[in-house]
Amino acid sequence: MNRARISAVAVAAMLGAAMPAGAVGLGPLSKEGLIDGPRKGFELVLYNPYDDAVDFIAYAVGIGDETPQQRVTVIPQQTKLGGGQSRRLIVIARDLSLNEHYQFRVCAERQAPPSGIRINARVCSKLSVTRVR
Repeated sequence: MNRARISAVAVAAMLGAAMPAGAVGLGPLSKEGLIDGPRKGFELVLYNPYDDAVDFIAYAVGIGDETPQQRVTVIPQQTKLGGGQSRRLIVIARDLSLNEHYQFRVCAERQAPPSGIRINARVCSKLSVTRVR
């Protein structure tokens, strides 16, 4: 290994040690679809990167703001995952009008961060659907 490569590996290791253990995982981060009816379902995967079991909450908000999306249902909305475990979430967008292009985000985070944590990390997937008929 050359000296520059060793230095790059050392810097990466130091940065990794300085960063938090991880944040909730949700994927894919972007998904879109076409539908010929008033409802569209999406499948996302929620992942717990922490060592311990954690209660998570998932919810739908606007694409550019925090407005709750009443036409979107996330199943399950609340779930407990063991350390390193994942779970499938079903997202249903309803009441789509003909030729409507509907965009929203589904976000997930720890339901109650541990004491002493000032920032509750969350991750959001951007979803969109277009009703063609």
